[in-house]
Amino acid sequence: MASRKMAGLLASALALVLLAGSAVAGNAREARQQAESSLRVSGSLVVGPDGEVASHELDPEAPLTPALKAFVDDSIRGWRFKPVVVDGKPVRAKVPMSLRLVAKRADDGKFSVTIASTYFGSEDDLATTDRLRSIRLSPPRFPKGALMMGGKGVVYLVVQVGRDGKVTDVDAEQVNLRVAGTEGQMASLRKQFTDAAVRAARGWTFTIPTTGPEANDATWLVRVPVDYRLEDERQRGNGWDTYIPGPRNFGMPWASEKLRMAGSPDALPDNGVFPLQQGATLLNPPAS
Repeated sequence: MASRKMAGLLASALALVLLAGSAVAGNAREARQQAESSLRVSGSLVVGPDGEVASHELDPEAPLTPALKAFVDDSIRGWRFKPVVVDGKPVRAKVPMSLRLVAKRADDGKFSVTIASTYFGSEDDLATTDRLRSIRLSPPRFPKGALMMGGKGVVYLVVQVGRDGKVTDVDAEQVNLRVAGTEGQMASLRKQFTDAAVRAARGWTFTIPTTGPEANDATWLVRVPVDYRLEDERQRGNGWDTYIPGPRNFGMPWASEKLRMAGSPDALPDNGVFPLQQGATLLNPPAS
């Protein structure tokens, strides 16, 4: 479901990804089939004691056409949440929200738009001593090989932090690329980005919770997005971001069970440290 104007914008965005990989040619059709154009939309919703959505607000600056806004509004009104419980009783709760719309082009050239992933909650309202906080998140260096290839992408790291505030385990859950090439070239870029991000993350340090329900945990799990893009290439314009999505990695024995319950990572904001456990549990998540 995309208007003629929106379809034109999405087609242009998808073409940019293919042009970025045109020098390597060969697999343009395969890359076109994999490419997605996505838009992250923030807002908030109020969950009633019965788990139904009592009201919601979307970012008024989000570049949504009337048809897309109506689609998102209708979808949200049909969501059902696990009631938020305080002191043993279900309560009415306002929850920050981030969701990602994804547009895909079919063989007939038309576009379909879905809500592909969601993230609910924020730790901003918690006492600082109740949550894991970063002390030093030194960014990774841009891999020289990837830079020479014109590579761009986002690595979604899963980080396990021990009681000393140091990283005990880290791996990439997903790597989305903003350029297209052959399968071998894209695999090489994903590995280069992952290796550099993991290497940097092993030196990160955190302050652990000292109060609240997680204060006595042995370890903590968080997601950290790492964006490989030059500063002057940051997304501008209509807000849609086009990429080749990478496969999800659940092969982390220390995190795989919680990862399967945490949903897709790509609705997260671009920067920050995000707990795997969200502030609200959606019982009927949208099918991507």
